[in-house]
Amino acid sequence: MFEEIVRILKENYGIENVKPESNFKKDLGLSSFDLMELAFVAEDRFGLEIEECSYRSMETVKDISDYFEALKVKANENQSL
Repeated sequence: MFEEIVRILKENYGIENVKPESNFKKDLGLSSFDLMELAFVAEDRFGLEIEECSYRSMETVKDISDYFEALKVKANENQSL
């Protein structure tokens, strides 16, 4: 997931040299609107839906990557039931 988030950041915002601990606002210069847009693009790419209140609390690339990874695991568990 992390690599795909990095790819989205590069494709949509021209941001390179992203680390897991990179802060969206302080390190990458993204606004709250940019973060919302990033979440929507990631949702489309991963086929997963993020709760609006969740992306607002995400501060780092690792936060959003971990969140989508957890959603993916949960979706896979629900499919195997």
